[in-house]
Formats: sequence, C-alpha cells, structure tokens
Amino acid sequence: MSGRLNLVSPSDLAAIETRHITDSLAGAAPLRRLLPGGGTVLDAGSGAGFPGVPLAIAMPEMDFTFCDSSLRRFQFLTWITARLGLRNARALHARLGQWKGPLYSAVIQRAMGQLENILPQCLNITSPGGYFLAWQTSAQVEADRPAVSAALAAAGGELKEDARYSLPGEKEGRHILVFGRKG
Repeated sequence: MSGRLNLVSPSDLAAIETRHITDSLAGAAPLRRLLPGGGTVLDAGSGAGFPGVPLAIAMPEMDFTFCDSSLRRFQFLTWITARLGLRNARALHARLGQWKGPLYSAVIQRAMGQLENILPQCLNITSPGGYFLAWQTSAQVEADRPAVSAALAAAGGELKEDARYSLPGEKEGRHILVFGRKG
C-alpha cells in the first residue's frame, strides 16, 4: 500500500529494511533507558510510520501515537495500525504548531524538518521531565548550528544524550539526539 500512496521514495524501497526499519529501531534502546516503566510516545510527523510503527511493534509496553498533518498519511497510519493489530498505537491527524492535545513522556522525530524549527514544538508537547528524540546524520550533528542552540535555550530544554550508531552498508554515522524538557 505504501508504494501506491507514495509514502516512501521509489529509490528507498530496496533498502526499506536498513534505511527505514533498522534506523527506526535504533530508538528502542534510548527509549527503554529513558522510560523504563513504559510511557506515552508521540511520533511527530510520522509519515509512512517511521520510526513509530517499528518501535510500537518492538515495544508493546509503550503507548504510541502516530501524528501527521497530512490526511493521506493519517489514513495510511490508521490502516497500518489496524492491519498490524497494534493495540498500543493509534493515529492522530493534527499539526504540531496548533497542538492542544495531551503531553507525552517522549516525542520522537526521524525526518520531519529542520531541527531548530521542530525542537521547540516537540519539547513543548512533552510532559515536564519528558524527552524529545531526534534522528540526525553525522553531518547534521557536526555542523555549526547556532539556531539549534538558540531554539533549545528558548524552549527550556537541554541536550541529555547523543546516541551514536551506524547502519549496515552505510558510510555516514547516525545519531539520536535526546533532549530533555526541564520541569
């Protein structure tokens, strides 16, 4: 179904296991460490369900919400959640910039946009003491990004952890930056 809906680029279909699923599952270790008793997790800008769907499958002890502003992607997320029988997950059609929903133990984001733009929104919907996990490439992490530091300070957050990993067959390293909300 994702091919017909154009949710993943055609060039990525051959590498879906490593580029999307394995990359998504890299978030399991930090989430388990940060939320050892379980918790609520919002996948911001979930798109085709990465990283949320693989994590919901791997982590039944957590409650996941897959959030996307696109009606087409929301409908796909609703379908895939039902198709996979994910009892710990649900889809939500909403915009982060207009959030009026509940607060979450953690917000995760893999490929939604510029970190300086989404960091305040994502931290804002975590509960006090909650976490925002952002998937980044080594090039992104190593770049001088004063706008990210400014956004983090304005949002009242702090960088807690840089979880580094690599994907099979890929040369560039990957990172999951863990930001904490002060509270």
